[in-house]
Amino acid sequence: MKPFLLIPLALALTSAPTWCDDSGALAAPVSGALAAPASGALAAPVFDPTRPQRPTPDVRIEMQVVAVPERIGIALMPDLKSKEKIEAANTRIQQMLAKGTAKLIGWPIMTTHTGQRAVIEAIKEIRWATEYHPPTLNVSEVPADPPAKVTPSVDVSTLEAFPTAFETRNAGVTLEVEPVIAPDGKTIDLNIVPQHVRLTGFKKVTIEGAAHKGKTIVEQPEFNTNKVTTSRRLKNGERVLMGIYPTEDPPKHLEIFLLKVELVPVE
Repeated sequence: MKPFLLIPLALALTSAPTWCDDSGALAAPVSGALAAPASGALAAPVFDPTRPQRPTPDVRIEMQVVAVPERIGIALMPDLKSKEKIEAANTRIQQMLAKGTAKLIGWPIMTTHTGQRAVIEAIKEIRWATEYHPPTLNVSEVPADPPAKVTPSVDVSTLEAFPTAFETRNAGVTLEVEPVIAPDGKTIDLNIVPQHVRLTGFKKVTIEGAAHKGKTIVEQPEFNTNKVTTSRRLKNGERVLMGIYPTEDPPKHLEIFLLKVELVPVE
């Protein structure tokens, strides 16, 4: 009988596959999954839990609201709508701001995390009455000698009504945004709502009530609102035109909304 080779169980379980040739000698282990990769082959990346991972960057959003003379704004419009020319147009707007040719309405800038809603506002609260009590008149009788009958005649339209309820509205620039960094790490999806609310003045309103004769005149505010509600996908560092509106303050001007978004590394 030929002698046979006994391989220890522990060796068989932990070593690479081994076989015997015809002479009974041990041959080299079979090249397999445990063998070293061939020269030039790329090894799969290995996750190292002890290695610090780079944190997700934050997102910085800025919105510049500028009023420029109407004729200049119309001339700039094609460049503001062009990806290749908008930076040159923005440089010209900054020069006009420095010279006083253009007027800066608002410039909200904020930084937030991806997926987080953020709001920034520069506002003034405008408060006005919405409900009134009609004017009243108290008349005291004065004894006379001899007694006389006196019927007072008062025009209640000259009396002021008493406010009983009020309403408040914010006037100024507000920017609401929710950014989400795309999987490529280079683009940002934005849900964004920029707006500018301006108090244009107060208007006299006449109130007539059945409880009293006559009319009461009160003042109510008037507002002008420029607003955009939209979703955009922008590249890191990209600047875009969000809207252009005619404005009466200053007169014969165009109000321009310019948006820029960029990623900010977190240290």
